[in-house]
Amino acid sequence: MSSPVTIMDVAKRAKVSPATVTHTLNGKRPVGEETKAKVLKAIDSLGYVPSWNASRMKQGKSGIIGCLAADITETFVNQIVRGIEHGLSGGEYSLFFVSGIEFGHDLKRAYEFLKSHKVDGILFCHHIPLWQDFSIDTKNADIPIVSVNMDTPNMISVIPDNCNGGYQAADHLFGCGMRHPAMICGPEDRLSVKDRLSGFKNRVREQGLPFDETALYFGPYDYDHGFTAAKDLMDSHPLTDGIFCANDYIAAGVIARLQQMNIEVPRQVRVLGFDNRDFSSFWNIPITTFELPLQEMGMLGMSLLRNCIDTGTYIQEKRVLQSKLIPRKSTRG
Repeated sequence: MSSPVTIMDVAKRAKVSPATVTHTLNGKRPVGEETKAKVLKAIDSLGYVPSWNASRMKQGKSGIIGCLAADITETFVNQIVRGIEHGLSGGEYSLFFVSGIEFGHDLKRAYEFLKSHKVDGILFCHHIPLWQDFSIDTKNADIPIVSVNMDTPNMISVIPDNCNGGYQAADHLFGCGMRHPAMICGPEDRLSVKDRLSGFKNRVREQGLPFDETALYFGPYDYDHGFTAAKDLMDSHPLTDGIFCANDYIAAGVIARLQQMNIEVPRQVRVLGFDNRDFSSFWNIPITTFELPLQEMGMLGMSLLRNCIDTGTYIQEKRVLQSKLIPRKSTRG
């Protein structure tokens, strides 16, 4: 396999400096027409520039960044978009936001809608595997795309380290006295659920604790699932003294059911959530949880996308950010 073409290769072919190639691509400094023509000819002959940049070189930039979210009602989307807006500071670009809900959850149609408005790039903010809905050939796409909150194949992705979050959850619960662990998960097909479960199980095994695979309960990311699963869990595994929940809604349901069963939290059972939802700090027993780096993910995604637009390069990579543990009464009393 041949090595990817670099700016240095283009500069050598055009007999100009690498800086001149960069200025030709991003338009931030004037480049003479004759020199620009030499650079563009070298770009075409070497196949350096993705098609989105070639078209923008001819048509000019729109100055608009597209942002597509699967569901605007999701709290995490609001935080990511806030980070994106911080990343837009300076006034060079404007944000054009659309939600999958506007298009009947047809994300492909929403994507084509953004493209039709000549945006310079697109940020996908989502929590579901995008490639299950439609396939995007990033290398031959008309515009650069960055995926935020989901590790998407063949795309620049900015994601939280859910596996390490699960690992830290087991560490924290163990330190609070857990010796018989269990986990009440979200939907079984969600990558975030799989990663959090994987990290949790790995750390529990390192701690030398028993882990019964039947002490796992998959279901919706909601209160009712936690409420129902907690009863089933404690009936079938009465020694359980530490429960890792896939999110705070589930944790809230678990705490409510345990209280109904006269099981004390955290003295008898420690309960740990995830996502740091607004209510978790003032629940009747404040919920220990993890705060996702959502705004930071939005800012980084915007930075990476702007770099793609300005340089004309698109190198597939994955950026992983860490969540923050927020200890509260549900685990440590």
